[in-house]
Amino acid sequence: MDDAFAQCAVAIPNGLFTAMQFHADTVEVERLYSTLPKVYPISGRKPKRQTEWGEKVLFRHEVNVGFGPDDIRWAFSDHETILGLGLNAVMNVPIVRGRQVLGTINYLRSDPAFSDANMRVAVKLAHTLAQNWRY
Repeated sequence: MDDAFAQCAVAIPNGLFTAMQFHADTVEVERLYSTLPKVYPISGRKPKRQTEWGEKVLFRHEVNVGFGPDDIRWAFSDHETILGLGLNAVMNVPIVRGRQVLGTINYLRSDPAFSDANMRVAVKLAHTLAQNWRY
């Protein structure tokens, strides 16, 4: 899967790309891939229980697209790290098979904001990942 994640990482210009596995039992996401492993290492987990982001992305299966510090703060408890890297555009895409979220692919960059065209590409990538998911 690392090759597939690497292809996702280069498909849309970004400053940070991560791929996460969703653990429904604990409502956590676990990092499987990161283009900045020193800052965001593999296997790092983030709790998403009772968060608006978790409800939107993990339970309603909606793409989260945002731009600016307020959108970063809304989405991430580690917003200071993200903003400190100069990243203020975000796109989180659920990887869904059937009715089950398997994980997410996540793009962050300084600017510009992610476009509808970027979102269409990311959704197609997530769909392809779902068909080949092996975790």
